[in-house]
Amino acid sequence: MDYATAKFLHLIGIFVWASASSSLGLFLLYSTHRPTGCSQQVLRDFYRWMTNLEIAGFVLALSMGFYMLYLMEYRFDLSWLNRKLPLVLGVLLPLEVLNFWFVNFHIPRAPDKPRAYRHYDLFVYVVALPLLVVSLLVIYLAVVKP
Repeated sequence: MDYATAKFLHLIGIFVWASASSSLGLFLLYSTHRPTGCSQQVLRDFYRWMTNLEIAGFVLALSMGFYMLYLMEYRFDLSWLNRKLPLVLGVLLPLEVLNFWFVNFHIPRAPDKPRAYRHYDLFVYVVALPLLVVSLLVIYLAVVKP
């Protein structure tokens, strides 16, 4: 696969991840405080499915990013890349791993589902703003390349 194709797939992954992540966070905030006319279990099941789609987009973006780095022969002489990688690997990756764990392991196996959902909601509330800021910064660094 050539660099342009890898870049295209990288961007598709970013679009899937960023759009699902931001819209799902807003949706969860809204649906936990305002009645939507839909049962919470149906909403949570949909949210779980969409969260896994979000994580798949993140994995695609990450793997294509590393593949592009491989095609560039691991050149780290790009200042924007040296600022972007710690944000992706040090902030976004751990948050996505935690998100995956909550949605696919903690909540489904929890004996007290309402409590598990409260823990997850707290996690979403705490990470929503930092996730948004870091995501926009990463996208800014990739586009502007300062």
